[in-house]
Amino acid sequence: MAKPTEMIDDKIIQEILGKKPEVTREQVRLELEAERSKTGDLIAEETLLRLIAARHGVEISRRTDTDCRLEIRHLVPSLNKVTLSGRVVAIYPVKTFEGAKPGKYASLIIADSHGLLRVMLWNGKADLVEASTIRVGQVVRFSRAYTRADRNGKTELHISEKADVEIRPNGISTEDYPYIERFVVSIKDLKEEQLGVHLKGKVKAFSPKSTFFRVDNSAGTFLRFTLTDKTGDVVVNAWNNKAEQLEPLLRINVGVTLVNAKVKASNGCFEVHVDEFTYVEILTANDSTS
Repeated sequence: MAKPTEMIDDKIIQEILGKKPEVTREQVRLELEAERSKTGDLIAEETLLRLIAARHGVEISRRTDTDCRLEIRHLVPSLNKVTLSGRVVAIYPVKTFEGAKPGKYASLIIADSHGLLRVMLWNGKADLVEASTIRVGQVVRFSRAYTRADRNGKTELHISEKADVEIRPNGISTEDYPYIERFVVSIKDLKEEQLGVHLKGKVKAFSPKSTFFRVDNSAGTFLRFTLTDKTGDVVVNAWNNKAEQLEPLLRINVGVTLVNAKVKASNGCFEVHVDEFTYVEILTANDSTS
């Protein structure tokens, strides 16, 4: 007798073949084998078959018993009904957008023991950020979410109105979800043209913000400070809103955490650049990562 999972997998294949007659069972089998190899045989066949169906433009009817519970390392674009937990290590401000259906969104970066992931919260779910219900350091579980590729091809988790968000959920060990310190690099290990770098250190020196003019004569704001850790120093350039945010907060020996900064070469040295995609946290004496 076929197992329940085998029956479900065969049903998905049948749905693909029924809605796309030009696709053969052998073609689906080969695509499934390729996905198994790509993901290290760590993702259930049902999830892989749903991914293959999405590639062929076939929407598979949803199961109602269980969600697809994954870790960050398992995620690929075009998954639906995903359940994922992580520790919030960065929160970005809510933004609005116009169009046929105006709305708003916020984004987070979460961590588990295998990596970091950007999470997009749409419309009503962005209220959780606006009301400070979600805060850095919390462990959060997202259910009935879906994945998409960003403009660079990296996987993101999207949280719509239909998704569920649980803060400090029961039944999981918070020790499995690290703080950003797990992913921080030392200043001596910075590399040229490095994107998405995470740093932690203290302010060694800083200068007041200044104004610059772009080619189109629009004005921008710029602020520079030196960040130091046990391995060395690096110049950090903060731009526009981040310069405005940091100027009243910077002091000598104040602790700073940077999440998702950029590294560029300048005059034979490395510099770190902080813009709207960078999360900046100014640490106080009471801050703790325990």
